[in-house]
Amino acid sequence: METLALIDEAPVSIVTHRRSTAEDGAYAQWQERVAAALAGWPGFIDRMVAAPPDAHADWLVVDRFRNAQAARSWFDSSARSELCAEHPASPAADEDVQLISEQERKPAEGATVIASSTVPQGDEAAFIEWQSRISQAESLFRGFRAHQLQPPVPRIQPKWVIMLTFDTDAHLSQWIDSPQRAKLLEEGSRFNLDLKLKRASFGFDFWSAAKDPEIPVFKNNLLVLLVLYPIVFLWGYFVSEPLIDAHGVPFWLSLFVGNLVSTQLLGWFVVPWIFRRFQWWLNPKPGWKIQVLGLVVLAVLYAASMALYAWLIFVRS
Repeated sequence: METLALIDEAPVSIVTHRRSTAEDGAYAQWQERVAAALAGWPGFIDRMVAAPPDAHADWLVVDRFRNAQAARSWFDSSARSELCAEHPASPAADEDVQLISEQERKPAEGATVIASSTVPQGDEAAFIEWQSRISQAESLFRGFRAHQLQPPVPRIQPKWVIMLTFDTDAHLSQWIDSPQRAKLLEEGSRFNLDLKLKRASFGFDFWSAAKDPEIPVFKNNLLVLLVLYPIVFLWGYFVSEPLIDAHGVPFWLSLFVGNLVSTQLLGWFVVPWIFRRFQWWLNPKPGWKIQVLGLVVLAVLYAASMALYAWLIFVRS
């Protein structure tokens, strides 16, 4: 599924993956015609075409432009449309197209949702066209990264698989819950009879949600402490002491159980949630006012939690 999102005004690359097929020779010749058309295109820098080493690998094509505007100009041009009309195979079924900013030193993993759907025989073309309209709508939402469409694989995967990626879980949720998506799903209701969505899971790798090296590690650590402290205290106060320690369970075993519960809560639920809430503070170079505001908010929350726990201990004593 071809997708393109307008992002930072920095050098960008249109990256295309295409599965190897019996028409590889025709595809190589077609890429030569694309290269000729791009040679004099305003804002075009260079391109790389890597043929698959074997039938199990993909073609990789990287077209570099001075900025996203130049890339968009080419992507929406009549010259490209005419070339696509000569494409040796259906681009929507065989290609994944992404726009990547070179300002991003390390591409973020982002937030991904995977959908699977059974398409009635004979409706494949209509399904691809419907998915194309969905990807166009998604590209208008903030944080959109890619919309990839995988056709069924005989004897392995009988359903069509759609992989949608945004830069953050919050931006992904904005699209998932949007009226635009609801309207499109209604229009393609015959493809949704067994539609299933599954968000990509995450564990402790999410603790380093701010992957930009310009973001100090201490910010991540302070946020983890903000949620770790209450979990450890509340578990000990309401569960461990009255229900475990009081019944003679050895300290080493009680400690292990407490750590097991707290790490699972942190890694799967609480830390991802707090990182999303403080994304405004974690963003690279937010300005000194935002930096100070984040620290003040954390200090207030720390003080409030310590005061609450001190009061709970006083009440119990």
